[in-house]
Amino acid sequence: MNLLHFIEQFPDEFSCKSHMKLARSKEGVICKKCQSKKHYWLKSKWMWQCSYCGFRTTLRSGTMMENSNLPIRTWYLAMAFMTFSKKGISAAELQRQLNHTRYTTIWSLMHRIRSGYATKNGTKS
Repeated sequence: MNLLHFIEQFPDEFSCKSHMKLARSKEGVICKKCQSKKHYWLKSKWMWQCSYCGFRTTLRSGTMMENSNLPIRTWYLAMAFMTFSKKGISAAELQRQLNHTRYTTIWSLMHRIRSGYATKNGTKS
């Protein structure tokens, strides 16, 4: 996938949320309260609700995006830029590309993404 294909596939926040919902649904959502795997989707709230205890789980819950106020598309774009560049990308350059005002926010985002990649690849925990 290249940047043009990425932009076609994820033109807006809704498409990123829909993709994330599909990916999380395939993976399976587990209730943090009762460990149940039975959930139903609350379309108006963009979250799952446990069929047994009623606990709600957001799209970001349990992911590297948890507790972040950045839009999901910003996360997707950051992952794309980090993946597409052969020699890597600095936080300052990513900040410029995403047109974001705070360097520390982008640095933290990149740190979370790198930690997530490392955990998924089994190199660090």
